[in-house]
Amino acid sequence: MYVLGISRVHDAAAALVRDGEIVAFAEEERFSRVKHDGRFPAQAIRFCLEQAGIGLDEVDHVAFYWQRWREAAHAAKVFARYFPGTLDVFRNERENGAKSASLVETLRHGGGPKRNDDYHVGGAVLAHIKRTYTLADDVKAAAGHTGPTKFKVHLIDHHRSHAASAFYVSPFERAAVLTMDGVGSDGTTTCLAVGDGKRITDLKRIRYPHSLGAMYAIVTGYCGFYSTLDAGKVMGLAPYGTDTYVERFAELLHLTPDGGYELDLSYFQHHRNGKHMVSKKFIDTFGPPRPQTRITQDNPVPQHYMDIAYALQATLERAGLHLANWLHKETGMTRLAVAGGVALNSVMNGRILLETGFEEFFAQPASADDGSSLGAALEVSVGRFDRPRPTTGYVFTGPEFTEERMEQALRDAGVEYQRVDDIARHTAAGIADGMIVGWFQGRMECGPRALGNRSLLADPRDPESKTRMNEKVKHREPFRPFAPSCLEERSGEYFASDHPSEVMLLVFDVLEHQRAVVPAITHVDGTARVQTVSRADNPLYHELITRFDELTGVPMLVNTSFNDNDEPIVCTPEDAVACYLKTDVDALALGPFWVRKPTDASDAGR
Repeated sequence: MYVLGISRVHDAAAALVRDGEIVAFAEEERFSRVKHDGRFPAQAIRFCLEQAGIGLDEVDHVAFYWQRWREAAHAAKVFARYFPGTLDVFRNERENGAKSASLVETLRHGGGPKRNDDYHVGGAVLAHIKRTYTLADDVKAAAGHTGPTKFKVHLIDHHRSHAASAFYVSPFERAAVLTMDGVGSDGTTTCLAVGDGKRITDLKRIRYPHSLGAMYAIVTGYCGFYSTLDAGKVMGLAPYGTDTYVERFAELLHLTPDGGYELDLSYFQHHRNGKHMVSKKFIDTFGPPRPQTRITQDNPVPQHYMDIAYALQATLERAGLHLANWLHKETGMTRLAVAGGVALNSVMNGRILLETGFEEFFAQPASADDGSSLGAALEVSVGRFDRPRPTTGYVFTGPEFTEERMEQALRDAGVEYQRVDDIARHTAAGIADGMIVGWFQGRMECGPRALGNRSLLADPRDPESKTRMNEKVKHREPFRPFAPSCLEERSGEYFASDHPSEVMLLVFDVLEHQRAVVPAITHVDGTARVQTVSRADNPLYHELITRFDELTGVPMLVNTSFNDNDEPIVCTPEDAVACYLKTDVDALALGPFWVRKPTDASDAGR
């Protein structure tokens, strides 16, 4: 039985599940080259079908991550509950009083060209409803299919899609399940549940406007970043702050004895106008928002906004611990699976693992809305039709390419290259010599983190690796940290926990005596967002790190996504070569092929 799962609007994606196997899963942005592309995932759908070697006529079910009328009913309730304040929605304004896209533009195209709250709220609700009616035709058009089909369309609750994406691929037979995001199809923002075999049962739901995702997005926008896109930047900025505003921020979020929470809505406007904006009270209390100016060494983030980021992160962690502690007490379980956009907050995740009763932790690598396409497919396959759970093969789910395609990309670009017998050994030597290397191997990983198949790699011992990677390669903000990929069997020698962290969604302290050894991956607060690499999960990447360890005595590499700042992770060999050529990446390991930028005439062939 084939089930095609689809998500859109935020990080659109498609997934194809065949009984107990994830055949394919990829984000539309990887093919369109538009970062966070939320349009209908036509290219991702075609990839999924091609990967399976089937036509659309062989698909049995199509699962969509959103339900039709529940959003409209919830929106009406919010409008009535907070009336007349909700009349602000008709002003259709975003930050600084700028007008958002019109209802018609939002209905037709999903919004305007601006990256921050550029949509009409009413148009967005109508667009969601419209998409559920046109879904079957949209899928046929995407696949270029004109013949008969047999698939049935299923509209899946958004948070159940998140929950399924985590629990059904986790190694746990039974586990507590926690999903957190901005808002789902019925207004749910947080769901606490139990997974047992092939069934997920809700225990509690918290609904909009009380939303950890909305709170984080709103304050992200206040700090001068894109509200729904840059939460990770604020998480990285937070350790540079102080606890100046932590006590005052506690007023923004009240924890309830029943395991829930409530926002103090007087500090926000999202419940009134549907946009990620702080209120006048927030500005009167904490000062004006930071303008959206480019951050550089010469134009750093002012300390005030670092302190705000610190307080925001501390508030989120307090809420996450509260939810997890209640869930552990209520269920008595020691295993936890998490998903939803908020679950990408790896600092919070690390504290939940280390400071609650949960002893084992699983995070979906594509925790945000991209992963809900997979979750929707699994909810149909596993939850409704009792097919097996696919507990492997959930990371490297994207395209892979032949050596012939890779070599042709190099020839077309006109670069000199060589084929090497042992690409892992050769690359390890280059990194140990100080090179930044683009590493392109096997099937592309899913989710926002490079996990060893589409990565930029550097020496963790070199304190200049971080600065050079940020300034010359990634062209991104100087405060942002880089993660280590560490041999799983050696991670306890460097980090405060040796818990497996395959998908880089747990932050642990770097042991004090090791921080000077690996400065490039140690953040300003002494932590690191750890990826543990096992030979079973990724043999070639494990071999590369092993070779580097043999040369240097350090069993890890600096690992960041293979892309420039404003583009998606590279997908094809052509993408990889283009990124290599336009940035200061020193060398490229493209399958078995090695390319190096010469430093002088005698160096060209090395």
